[in-house]
Amino acid sequence: MLQKLLDGRYQVLQALGSGGFSQTYIAQDIHRPGFPKCVVKHLKPANHHPELLSTARRLFNSEAETLEQLGTHEQIPRLLAYFEQDQEFFLVQEFIVGQTLQTDFLASVPWSEHQVINFLQQILNILEFVHEHNVIHRDLKPSNIMIRESDGKFVLIDFGAVKQIQTQIQTTSGQTNITVAIGTPGYMSTEQGRGKPRPNSDIYSLGIISIQALTGLHPSQFEEDQDTGEIIFAHQANVSPQLATVLSKMVLHHFKERYQSATEVLQALQQLNPVYVPGLSATTITPKKQPSLTPTLHLAPEQYKSLEKLLTEFIGPIAPILIRQVAALSSSYSELVENLALHLGKHQQHEFCTKALLWKEETATSPEVNPDLLSNDRFIRQCQQYLADLIGPIAPLIVQKALTTSPQISRTELVKILAAEIPDPQTALKFQQQLLS
Repeated sequence: MLQKLLDGRYQVLQALGSGGFSQTYIAQDIHRPGFPKCVVKHLKPANHHPELLSTARRLFNSEAETLEQLGTHEQIPRLLAYFEQDQEFFLVQEFIVGQTLQTDFLASVPWSEHQVINFLQQILNILEFVHEHNVIHRDLKPSNIMIRESDGKFVLIDFGAVKQIQTQIQTTSGQTNITVAIGTPGYMSTEQGRGKPRPNSDIYSLGIISIQALTGLHPSQFEEDQDTGEIIFAHQANVSPQLATVLSKMVLHHFKERYQSATEVLQALQQLNPVYVPGLSATTITPKKQPSLTPTLHLAPEQYKSLEKLLTEFIGPIAPILIRQVAALSSSYSELVENLALHLGKHQQHEFCTKALLWKEETATSPEVNPDLLSNDRFIRQCQQYLADLIGPIAPLIVQKALTTSPQISRTELVKILAAEIPDPQTALKFQQQLLS
């Protein structure tokens, strides 16, 4: 098949994977400028019996129409073409440049709670759209979720349309039973394993992936309650009881006890009030880069040593690895502390940021801050406390940034700068009034 020209325009470059009577390739479209890459999915029926081909053609056209509708979502690959050639069937889809979540899991430390919430929000919004079209993905797993290089958003791929067609063709021809399961062990719910998936079967799979992200463990390593058989994981992750409760309900064995829709899970997540971090979008996560031997942020050896010692108190011996990974993505010490805090539990972030900033202030020569302002430590603590109530434990870092950036700053100017970090204008105004009245 390699180098073969399909439909007179798609030249096959590379095989991606195969299973049963299907094969996936990377191809290039020689009819478009620059010969852009695309993904070709090839379905080859077991035989060319007229009745079997007629069934395959009908199912193929129906599934292609469904994929064309789903492709209107910006986080699902677009269907570019579908055609029949030599009594075999082909789907051509958009090629997504990026890496799969499986690659990210293998190369990184466990995710923070904030990252997991952002991930859930994105994928649940996609599933809402998919389920509204009466489609069940059926094979949610890390290798079927990509982090798009251009914008860092998650993209849901491989809807198993070819697998579904293959199963139905086999059933029609009497080769197998109608309860053939489509899915991947470890990520597949009980009812899906019996060949009877429901929309909240996708929710189960998404919950499993999220627990894997939090713990760094493969589903085969998850612990189970000896009495109920349900998954227990909270003791193995930096996770709040609230998020742990949401995830536990997503992965309950019986589908009737789980959330019934993606919308229900999104509503539950909205009640968590995740920490607001300036500069980090609630809907976008930048793809993680591989660890760099020469970080973008250059700290003196003694500075690295001190920061590693502090972070080790919170997360153990993986601290040096995490610092080097995060430093490669940070342009300043403050940004490094901010990014490291995202990998800690919500209740640890404030303590870590405060200690890291105090250490920096003790070891660095900083300009003198307005003595009238510094003389009133109570006012500065008030600023930190009020701001922390509104935007979370990153507040001390914001206050310190303001003080060191503008050494002669007045109380009024300081409060205005801090108020700019509060997303809601009315809340920001109330914040100013409280501190300046």
